[in-house]
Amino acid sequence: MKPVPILGAVAVVMAGAFLALAPMRHRVAVESDPANPVHRIRVESRSLLGLNRPGWNVAVAGIPAWGSAADGFFLTVLRPAEVLVTAWPGFRQSLSMIPSMARANVSLREEGDREAFRTWFVALLEQQLEAPSPAWEPAQRDCAGLLRFAFREALAAHTAVWRERVAFAVGPPGQDPSPAFAQAWRAGFPTPEGLRPFAKGAYLRRLACVPLGRDLQLARPGDLIFFARGGARSQPDHAMAFVRPDVDGASMLLYHTGPEGSGATRQPGEIRRARLDDLLHHPDPDFRPLPENPAFLGLYRWRLLAGEAFEPSLPRS
Repeated sequence: MKPVPILGAVAVVMAGAFLALAPMRHRVAVESDPANPVHRIRVESRSLLGLNRPGWNVAVAGIPAWGSAADGFFLTVLRPAEVLVTAWPGFRQSLSMIPSMARANVSLREEGDREAFRTWFVALLEQQLEAPSPAWEPAQRDCAGLLRFAFREALAAHTAVWRERVAFAVGPPGQDPSPAFAQAWRAGFPTPEGLRPFAKGAYLRRLACVPLGRDLQLARPGDLIFFARGGARSQPDHAMAFVRPDVDGASMLLYHTGPEGSGATRQPGEIRRARLDDLLHHPDPDFRPLPENPAFLGLYRWRLLAGEAFEPSLPRS
């Protein structure tokens, strides 16, 4: 009998190991709580060797979901829906998802929570004009970092300890969002790699916000505008946030310029407050929020402020 070539033997062993570890049987588990509209779906698989592990290439369709096969997929059930769960190889299972009975009782509270978030978000932005908070990491002091900081701290419990950490010296601008509000967002911002504490401006725009078009008359305090300069030397997204109107009722925006220069001449940048009327005549035409400006991407609103569409939304595969 001829000896099996070494490479062929190795390939046979690897193929056998793969088949022994590959998932053969699947089980779908749904975790929910009557007081929480967010459900968690996990797919557990069993191999020929009897090993239990998360399913391979798991996907959830029918309702926007975020997460991973390892951590489970999270989805907010606002109305009855059919969800399709798939996994390799060839596994498919349909689930009938029913919203929590508590959902109808919290809709009015959530509207108050959204306004509370909006109020705190704007107050935290405006506080940075006086001096950057010590809780805002210097390495993240740019336009997107300003939005991430104010967003995260607006959802925090604004206790005495929090006020000392953030150096928030003025009185509370309003009530706190309830602890149950927007819990999924407290885990981070959606990115292609999952929920993360850090998300660059383009991911904030695409995944954490909803577009409202280019009519700035629709803007409310807390809403955002984005710019993206293209061309051969494409620049990252630049963002500005609407804050409280000026004393004469004029719309105002606040933004961080981002670091300027490079090397020994690099400057950290600064926070600026600008009237919308002045911004329409910005010296750099790329930063004029005008419909005819291709660099102006439009008006956006945080997803958690956009009615019921408050769950983090990850990109579709």
